[in-house]
Formats: sequence, structure tokens, C-alpha cells
Amino acid sequence: MDTVEVVGADAAVSTELPVVLPVVHRSEAAVSEVDAELDVVDWAAYQGAFGAADVLPDLVRAVVGPPGAEQDEALDLLWQVVNYEGALYEVSVPALRVLTAMVRDERLAEDVRSGVALLLLTMGAAHLPGEPAEQVDLQLEVLLAAQEVLPALDRSFLDGPRTLQVALLAFQAVTGDATSAAGRAAIARLVADDDPLVAAIASLTFDLVSGAVPARGAVHRPGILDEDIRELIEDYADLTDVTLAGMVVSETAFALVDRMLSALEE
Repeated sequence: MDTVEVVGADAAVSTELPVVLPVVHRSEAAVSEVDAELDVVDWAAYQGAFGAADVLPDLVRAVVGPPGAEQDEALDLLWQVVNYEGALYEVSVPALRVLTAMVRDERLAEDVRSGVALLLLTMGAAHLPGEPAEQVDLQLEVLLAAQEVLPALDRSFLDGPRTLQVALLAFQAVTGDATSAAGRAAIARLVADDDPLVAAIASLTFDLVSGAVPARGAVHRPGILDEDIRELIEDYADLTDVTLAGMVVSETAFALVDRMLSALEE
């Protein structure tokens, strides 16, 4: 072995090059958008329907996990934490971004994505009449947050399955804004849809996202779905056409998506 003597050193240093082992990079699963949104929020610092909302991450991960009874129960519990009986809570605002990420996850089943989109819809519609007066400020926060996440839902609205498209159509109506210019054009095309209910709520939605006042006759068109919608219109007949249109679109889309998902299970 060759050596070189180093002046001032007590020992000889080898000039033989050490064996360098190749660096093996361990593959790490990419962090999902849902996990990324969960990780940036201290959920325990927010109040949900039943106290601190630190349970939310576990519920979300169960919803995006394997299908089955646990998944269904988790979605139901998640709904209760952020929007129990139509009421909003502190956690409802940051939860909107997580729910948006869930809707965008194309790996999830159609019924899961659509179910989460319906939760977004009910939260966006919470500023409509009938909610407790003390929630006004929170309702405004949620509405503004809902408008902020709309662009992120553009692809889901344009390319997603039919049930998801209907739910997001109504979400745009209650927030008063479209996902994008392409989204607005898609709404216009749905006005001529073969399904009269989809066409009816698309017509109202187009007016709402365009700042137009929906015609009173158009508000009544979705009533062909069932008696509940007709009763809703009668009960709130004194509301402005814009407000009433938002309520009708929300309720009609909710019932329509539920009916469509039930048909898929048959």
C-alpha cells in the first residue's frame, strides 16, 4: 500500500481512494393534496360542532381510504363536524380547502367525490335565509372562502362524472361565481341539456353567476322534481328572485345527485 508522509503529523495517511458506494435514493410516496392541506392546519385550534376539531384529519383520511362502512360513517361524521344541521363553525373555513382537495382527487370513487361536493354545496348555501342571525359573519367568511376555491374545482366540473358536475354546478350558483370562463361556457351549454332538471338548474345558475336576475318562471321549473321543491318555493315566495333561485338550485341539485347515485348502485 502506498503512503505519503504528512509533515507535522504523527501518522502516515493512505493515498488509496476509499470505495464509494452508490447512493440509493429511497422512493417515497408523494404527499397527496389532501394530506398537504391537512398538515398545514392546527385542527385542534378550531371549534367544530362538538368541540375541538382535532378529529377532522382522521375522518378525512377514512373518507379517502378503502371503501366500506367505515368510509360511509366517516363522511357522515365529517359532515356533522363542519356543517351540523346547516350551521357553520370555526373549522368550516379551513375545511373548505381540504374538501376541495378531496373533490379533486380523481382516484376516489364517484360517489365519494360527489358526496363531498354536496357538503361543499350545503356550506356554500349556508348564507341563504333561514340560518341563525349570529352566524352572519361566519357565513360571509365561508362564502368568500368558497369563492376562492372555485378555480381549483374547474377541471372537476368540466371533466368530472355527471353527478359531480351537477353538484358543482349548484355550488357555483350558491357562491355566485363560476369556476372559470370555460366553466361559465359549460354552464351555458348545460342549459340545453337533455335532462330537463339539469337544464333548469343550469339556466338559473347561469343567471346567478352572470349577475342577472332569474325570471320568476325559471325559478318554478325545477319544481317538477318533487313536492318538496314546490313547497320550498311557496314557503319562501316573498324572497327576492335571486335568493330564491339559489335555494331552488341547491335543493334540486342535492335531490338530483342523490337520485343519480342511487341509480348507479342498482
